[in-house]
Amino acid sequence: MTANSIPELNSALDDRDWSHMLSKLSYANSVPEVSALIKHCPEDFIVIEQMDVEPSGEGEHIWLDISKVRRNTDAVAKSLARFAGVSNRDVGYSGMKDFNAVTRQWFSVWRPKGEPLDWSSYEFDGVELNRIVNHSRKIKRGTHRSNRFEIRLVNLMSNEQAPDPRSALDQRLNTVLERGAPNYFGAQRFGRNAGNMPQALAMFRGNKKVKDRSLRSILLSSARSWLFNSVVSQRVKTDSWQRLFVGEPANLDSTNSVFTVVDASIENERLRALDIHPTAPLWGQGFQPFEESADVDLVNLEDEALAEYSELKSGLETARLDYQRRPLRVIAKGLKWQYEQVNDTQLDCILSFELNRGQFATSILRELVIERASL
Repeated sequence: MTANSIPELNSALDDRDWSHMLSKLSYANSVPEVSALIKHCPEDFIVIEQMDVEPSGEGEHIWLDISKVRRNTDAVAKSLARFAGVSNRDVGYSGMKDFNAVTRQWFSVWRPKGEPLDWSSYEFDGVELNRIVNHSRKIKRGTHRSNRFEIRLVNLMSNEQAPDPRSALDQRLNTVLERGAPNYFGAQRFGRNAGNMPQALAMFRGNKKVKDRSLRSILLSSARSWLFNSVVSQRVKTDSWQRLFVGEPANLDSTNSVFTVVDASIENERLRALDIHPTAPLWGQGFQPFEESADVDLVNLEDEALAEYSELKSGLETARLDYQRRPLRVIAKGLKWQYEQVNDTQLDCILSFELNRGQFATSILRELVIERASL
């Protein structure tokens, strides 16, 4: 289907329970035997942004190192714009951070004119200023290197198949340390109960007019992420996510570099060393079919995973998003853990690890524990 063609209505997608489908993504190591509370309180989920750039101390952009609790990134950015008396577009940040968490990240405010601001008078509930430094450039989206996570899994409990939660979790943690985890986009990418997906479908069909640029961007990102997750889930289901196919675009770890696999036997050695990764598509215009020499199993896997989503593919092409490839494995760098016996009945596990930008800690946690609703 071309970008200009009009897709036929797909009743299967109309009847889709998107939230249920999201919960059915394939597990790499079967459903976990251990459950725990996740984000029981904000302090149990700490995110610290890691930047490659250190502000110089000179320039028209004010860089603000901010800690926040139960505040989303966009709300903080707008509050900074109001305080500084500038447009929202003059405030920059690199990435969105979790709401129900303690997060630390940089913002920039462009204010080349006017009296210097007294930042000590800036107040926004749940927000604390750590550093204020000038720099010559605005912070743009996707400019941070990674995010550091410190996560407490509260009150570990196991089922009958794994009576010892510590032993069962240790085994899964070591597996993730050795092989990584499927690089799924987290449930937060798709809105409450995956509600972004029917909105995206309605937008592509012309049934929903979306004038707000921010909402349009969110819906496009949701649709694109859904297609990516579908391919990753198919690779995991067929046990092919830990191998490379001939003709597959492979990703060099921690970079945006992609190259085509010519000799899978050689490159699979690098894959086992976590130096390179298989990829799945971020759909958009410019898609080129795999070369004739590509392994037919790779072609069939991706075709099967995306077969029912022609409307989403066509909509993303029409929106002029560029086709890209994203690694389908996420590596928890520097993964460490320790247990804490809080009382006679409560055993917690404290995790620390670092993820490249754009990767989700929930993809790691999903392979470790089942999330419980309460103590």
